[in-house]
Amino acid sequence: MQWVIKLGGSVTHYSQLTHWLTLIAQHGDGRVIIVPGGGIYADAVRTFQSMRAQLPDGHLSDMHAHRLAIFAMDQMARSFVAMVPELVLVRNPLEIAERGWQHRGLVWLPSEMALDTDAWIASGLAENWTVTSDTLAAYLANRLEADQLLLVKSDPRLLTPAADYALATLQSQSIVDMALHTCLFNARFNLHVMHHAHFATFSKGFHHAPTTGRVRYNND
Repeated sequence: MQWVIKLGGSVTHYSQLTHWLTLIAQHGDGRVIIVPGGGIYADAVRTFQSMRAQLPDGHLSDMHAHRLAIFAMDQMARSFVAMVPELVLVRNPLEIAERGWQHRGLVWLPSEMALDTDAWIASGLAENWTVTSDTLAAYLANRLEADQLLLVKSDPRLLTPAADYALATLQSQSIVDMALHTCLFNARFNLHVMHHAHFATFSKGFHHAPTTGRVRYNND
């Protein structure tokens, strides 16, 4: 069973981040690929774009900000491996397959694949702030034909028993990004959303999908 697990940028503000990274390093077995959120690195891009927008020239378009935010995800990926050196960086499906043979936990550097202009145009995805690491994780899961996609978030609404996991609801509440549905048409993977506090769900590995947090969307 192959997993793509997106660790949201907000998760980096909590101690649970290291629990997730350590679990994946211990149990990833070459079948779990982390997609990092941009976190504070992407926030710096937003701040710079906003700052330049207040000035008469030198503005930064949403397209260029989007590309810089992808490089921000690269920096977060490198940060994760610096924190837990048992993890290993991967750039593309070939490296994912090669590193997978080493039975390591994998962390995706998205820039090579996400900044491949031809492939990106073919995907039908925009180059603006509507596309975040949520959609990039789904894009990767599609490319790899993964079995499970898990988006790990920090939103406290995910801790309530009455949480609604319909995709439209999650999008309207800004829990997942507004472009995510673009990657879900005919997707082969199951999509889950989980609060970062629930890391213990995977204390014994990634052999089974969680029983809660399954996202409902149109082709379910």
